[in-house]
Amino acid sequence: MAEITPEEFLAKIIQPEKKSDHICWRCKYLKPVIKGSGAPPADIIGWCTKIHWPFYWCVTDFNVVKKCYAFESK
Repeated sequence: MAEITPEEFLAKIIQPEKKSDHICWRCKYLKPVIKGSGAPPADIIGWCTKIHWPFYWCVTDFNVVKKCYAFESK
């Protein structure tokens, strides 16, 4: 059996509520809204766990982000 990292494991079992072409989807610090959770507003796709730690930056689908200082590819 092949070894996988904890990040790869979570990516397989946690299904996001929605997907978009937002730059944050390619970042390892994005924590997506989990499918079926009704708590966050409909426009939020997830939270950045690096910006404004420990209060997390909410990422909405309509924010246009072309470059981010905290971005690190998955």
